Amino acid sequence: MEKTRTKLLCLMAGFTLGHLLIATNPLKAQGDCKVVLDAEFKVLNTPTHAYGTVNIVGRTVTTEMIYAAGAVYGMINGKWSPSGTTKDIEQLMQKNMLNSKITCRHLKDEPVNGEMAAVYSTHEDRPKGAVDSQVWISRAKGLPLRQEIDIDIGGSGGKSHNSMRYEYANVKPPM
Repeated sequence: MEKTRTKLLCLMAGFTLGHLLIATNPLKAQGDCKVVLDAEFKVLNTPTHAYGTVNIVGRTVTTEMIYAAGAVYGMINGKWSPSGTTKDIEQLMQKNMLNSKITCRHLKDEPVNGEMAAVYSTHEDRPKGAVDSQVWISRAKGLPLRQEIDIDIGGSGGKSHNSMRYEYANVKPPM
């Protein structure tokens, strides 16, 4: 049961935080990548409700995650369940970042739901395939507002497309 919960946590966190679970070493991050990484890590310490869709080889799955008071909750088949802690995700992210390399570039500024955001593109080449992402980061709060992620699953696995939107107002644990 614990192993299944950990796999589910990793899967849902991956959909929510996108490339970060396979991203760069935060100690080496500079410039635009530092902005992106700082925003993604900030989500873990901010009450957040993330809504997403994941399309893996033609099959679309809807996801929701809530980060609140150090806990993570995921919606599975219409039912909320505890999915670990933000510390669990942070440790997983740090572990997976040790040997990866990513490039980031500021593209433009544009509003997202009336809030000005900086749009960044990221690209990562990794042994199992490439990850390309665009993330909209709030200029005022430094938090992600939206993210589009394309992952090359490699081999005959095809591609995965993840779309996420983040909300920060009135976030409470679902239980």
